[in-house]
Amino acid sequence: MKASVVVLNHNAGPLLLDCLRSVAGGAAEIVLVDNASTDGSTEAAAAAVAAMRVINNERNLGFAAAANQGVRAATIDPVVLLNPDAVASPGAIEALAQAIADHPRAGVVGGLVRNPDGTVQPTKRAFPKLRHAALHGLVGIVWPNNPGTRAYTLADASFEEPRQVDWVAMTAVAIRREAFEAIGGFDEDFFFFVEDVDLCRRLADAGWEVWFDPRAEFMHVWGGSWTQRPLKFLALHQRNLLRYFRKHKRGAWVLATPFVVAGLGLRFMLLALRWLITGRSVPKHRSGAGAGMKGAS
Repeated sequence: MKASVVVLNHNAGPLLLDCLRSVAGGAAEIVLVDNASTDGSTEAAAAAVAAMRVINNERNLGFAAAANQGVRAATIDPVVLLNPDAVASPGAIEALAQAIADHPRAGVVGGLVRNPDGTVQPTKRAFPKLRHAALHGLVGIVWPNNPGTRAYTLADASFEEPRQVDWVAMTAVAIRREAFEAIGGFDEDFFFFVEDVDLCRRLADAGWEVWFDPRAEFMHVWGGSWTQRPLKFLALHQRNLLRYFRKHKRGAWVLATPFVVAGLGLRFMLLALRWLITGRSVPKHRSGAGAGMKGAS
């Protein structure tokens, strides 16, 4: 099956052209949404990739708004949304399109995403329970393999077969237009970070499913341009986690509100301290249990 492919760009450099060339054979159409890039990457891509539509934004609208633009501009269903620093393996776009067709209630299907060294990025996840969130958010900074992080990232679940999950990172996903439009697309209040969790939460609340399918495989250089301004984006990440919490809190989460707010503030300080000491804005990924751990959302 063919699909539309939507790629969002903001100063992705040469990685963008690698991304677009990797999908050119499997895409029925390609839509590139440029968020006010200044590095010439969109111009270079437009000159090199034939029959590609480009939407140029005069300012950086953020991931959620640009993704909404791209999905709604695409004319073929399903729509594969792809990061500009991701490269599709042969047949990956068709595999994602087939996977979403195989599951009529699937609103989103995510593929298997690998680091450049071949280890797996844990892009399939669970909606966190309170104790898992505490362990992942705070303890995970110094102990990435703690039980809370493993439960949240489904580290012990198989990466070798399709399965229904709570949410998937939007690195490389197929989107069913009917489901996307039914919930109003991405919430544009999430400029960058956490918009993927929010989308999948709203899909689940509306009765749609989210799937992971490893038959569609991608390579992703995780982090991208945001790691050049780590403190700004670390703060944005924590702010969007708080926005998500306030929007979706239920059950025990309501009573935990003061602790969640304090915990996110502490988490930002610990992440900033790690950056000041190590120069790393994300933890090193590792091999093990089928997954290379990355900086988890």
